Amino acid sequence: MRTARAKVVRGKIVTRARFPEGTTLVLMVDEAQPQIALDDDDEKAFDDAVIAVRRGKAIPLEAFRAILQRL
Repeated sequence: MRTARAKVVRGKIVTRARFPEGTTLVLMVDEAQPQIALDDDDEKAFDDAVIAVRRGKAIPLEAFRAILQRL
């Protein structure tokens, strides 16, 4: 999977990215998201996760993506 940015100009999608002929693209609208308020437990869990990743105690990205796809 690869990401690219684009913009709509006069009703058409314009990007500098190049894709092979016949590539199927999935478009998502990038809208401003509200801020997320984390409580103390959420912040601690997030900080603990960052520390675990820095120590090498994490799963490979492809394994994580496979888990997400099953949800």
